[in-house]
Amino acid sequence: MEESENQESTTTTFLSDAAPSRKRIFIPIIVILVLVVGSLMAIKASVQKENKLAHQQIELVEGSEIPNLEMTHLDDTKVQLGDLSHKVMMINFWATWCEACVEEMPSMVQLRELYGPKGFEILGVNVDENPKKAAPPMISKLGMKFPIFTDKDNLLAEMFDIHAIPLTVIINKDRKILMVETGGREWNSEEVHQLMDKWLKD
Repeated sequence: MEESENQESTTTTFLSDAAPSRKRIFIPIIVILVLVVGSLMAIKASVQKENKLAHQQIELVEGSEIPNLEMTHLDDTKVQLGDLSHKVMMINFWATWCEACVEEMPSMVQLRELYGPKGFEILGVNVDENPKKAAPPMISKLGMKFPIFTDKDNLLAEMFDIHAIPLTVIINKDRKILMVETGGREWNSEEVHQLMDKWLKD
């Protein structure tokens, strides 16, 4: 009888000792799982936010509306496309290593000099690997006095579905596409002047 009571007492003690042990094991595991799940959700939300623009691929046809893009200057300041008040804007994707880009740039500079006072602006998007280092010498050399932006993580390139540069998209103040040009061209021409006169008048 006494032996039975001792066994029962030993069993009770073992169970009472085992319960805290299990708690000491499971609580840290639960905490770790909560932290891991929370971190994964935070990472997922961050990635979705960063890639949100990339999923809004633009239909590059006349009349389509460009989203209110956030664009980053070479000096890291940011601007919303919708906050710009120019009547007509030319978004030009270019790079210093792109021969066609460099070749067409003087005519773009001339076009801006002619129509800038009437409400026209060029928004250059440099896609060099290191734009802060590569772009400034070329900007100075070609007299590019219009704003130059960067494309970190290629979000803009993905939105515009760029496979080759230069790519030029001309939009009005309502961000509606007026013209899309793939490849280089002579911008300071009579044909473009007629279009600019019409767009700026409208």
